[in-house]
Amino acid sequence: MEDERPDPADALAAIGNERRVSILYELQQAFREGHSSLPYADLKRRVGLRDSGNFNYHLQRLVGQFVRKSSDGYALTYAGRKVASALTAGVFTEQADGTTLDAPGTCYECGDAALFARYEEERVHIACESCGEELLHNPFPPAPTTRRDDLLDAFEVWTRRWNALAAAGTCPECGSRMSGTLTDYRPELGTGNVPYRLRVSCSACWAMANLPVGCLVRDDPRVVGFHAERGVSLDERYLWDLDWALHRDYLTVLDDDPPRLRLRIPLDSEALRLTVDNEGTVVSTTVSER
Repeated sequence: MEDERPDPADALAAIGNERRVSILYELQQAFREGHSSLPYADLKRRVGLRDSGNFNYHLQRLVGQFVRKSSDGYALTYAGRKVASALTAGVFTEQADGTTLDAPGTCYECGDAALFARYEEERVHIACESCGEELLHNPFPPAPTTRRDDLLDAFEVWTRRWNALAAAGTCPECGSRMSGTLTDYRPELGTGNVPYRLRVSCSACWAMANLPVGCLVRDDPRVVGFHAERGVSLDERYLWDLDWALHRDYLTVLDDDPPRLRLRIPLDSEALRLTVDNEGTVVSTTVSER
């Protein structure tokens, strides 16, 4: 059957007017105030358009894709909420490039505690000032970069949740199916220093990443439990300060065709070993001497 989904270009064109942006914004504000929807007259008053014909024209351009009409009035659809959130979060307006601050932890390459975070092209990059190694990076909205004093905590949680959803096969951007394949391809934006990364991509939207398997299993219950049973909370460690998550020394290549890896996670005198198949699935775990 022919795909009946709306053309993304047409959908974005429907937003490209300040009156329509105002409609989305006012519906978002109303929801924040506890109103699940707004009657036509209330929405028109809040937007500030006296001409009913003009207001109705812009409203109808949004109904269906971005705004839902019901007997109670008008409310944002999921797509409308995403657009409104992006607008108010500064995704389309704020420029945060150049923000730099010290980062906790040590470099997995040289061992120095000389890490810093910089914001460039809508990404937070964690790098080492001593040796120049870039440990980790991830897309991050501009607004928190200039508005939050706990930026690195927010970025770390954002990154872990993004990775955990991707590892579970769900796109963290749109909720569609996400799949991955181990590859030795080394893209310019590849995270970590490892021989293989899991290239994850969404079946529907732009979301894609090349991630070390250590990043993807950071929140795996077996990894969290291994640490908790030995009195260690992973919540007290930043992802970029976990050498086993990012460095080649903790990976053993078991096969190349198709790729199969073993990740070693040492703790005290023991180590958790996870075997990962070509799709990034953990197929076995063992705990033994380090």
